[in-house]
Amino acid sequence: MHLIASHPYAGTPVGEILDNTLDTNGKMVRASLVLCAGAFGPDYETKEDRLSMLAAMVELTHLASLVHDDIVDEADFRRGKPSIQSKYHKDAAVYAGDFLITRVNYYEAKEHLNEAAAVLSQTIERMCAGEIGQAICRYNAQTSIAEYLNNIKGKTVELFKCACRIGAQESGCSEDVVCKLEEFGENLGLMFQLRDDLLDFTSTKDVMGKATHIDFREGIYTLPVLAARDLDKSGKLLSIMQKNKSESLTDKEISETEKLVIDLGGVDAAIMEIRSCQSKIEGLLRELPECKSTSLLSELVSKLAI
Repeated sequence: MHLIASHPYAGTPVGEILDNTLDTNGKMVRASLVLCAGAFGPDYETKEDRLSMLAAMVELTHLASLVHDDIVDEADFRRGKPSIQSKYHKDAAVYAGDFLITRVNYYEAKEHLNEAAAVLSQTIERMCAGEIGQAICRYNAQTSIAEYLNNIKGKTVELFKCACRIGAQESGCSEDVVCKLEEFGENLGLMFQLRDDLLDFTSTKDVMGKATHIDFREGIYTLPVLAARDLDKSGKLLSIMQKNKSESLTDKEISETEKLVIDLGGVDAAIMEIRSCQSKIEGLLRELPECKSTSLLSELVSKLAI
């Protein structure tokens, strides 16, 4: 990622941390969305270099958010590898995340990417608002599904929307196409987050690359949990959620929670929401003009489908 490859810290402890931050082998979904959205525009071929730079900026913003998330969550692993905060401690991780954001700001100014910079800055603002909203809802057993959705639309979905918008704008797409691609990004981001929340109840650490049920233990109640709670006439799940605020749950209680979430229909509710997003996306793809990235976007949606 050339935006920070030229930093003056190579061979130093700072450079080592930055190299480790980048060496996470992510799928770069958000960066790919910038390029895919850009392919719909008439200026795509002449703007490929700028689109690649914007894609790198979006990816660096995402990486910075992950570094900071792991600090807040005290996560030991990220994508199957030791997290920056566990390997280098929290103070260094905070500044590593800040470094990435500062690098993005530098290149926005240096390359005169003013329109994209405004969109990305507002996106980061909304991401922070979503994280604040989630923090306020922690251990609140009465958190509503509407509050949960509002929080994930900020902390996760906004960057998907941003990636599509700035890619489309940079390549000269009409406002109608920009809006449709932004809506595509919104629904894809929802699918992405809902699927991640779902995997916490249907997967293992080996598959996910991180420990499961961390969100529940940390009082972050996702759609499968909230939907199951609302369907639980016995109040058993609500009781476990309330206990979670005052004392650590045993592994047996966590297993019981997982079974309740599945048996009460929380997992099914999340699956239905994912499929609703997929249906909206497929409709948008039919409305958008055909271009070389259409099949790539369809393939991406298929990978998230359940």
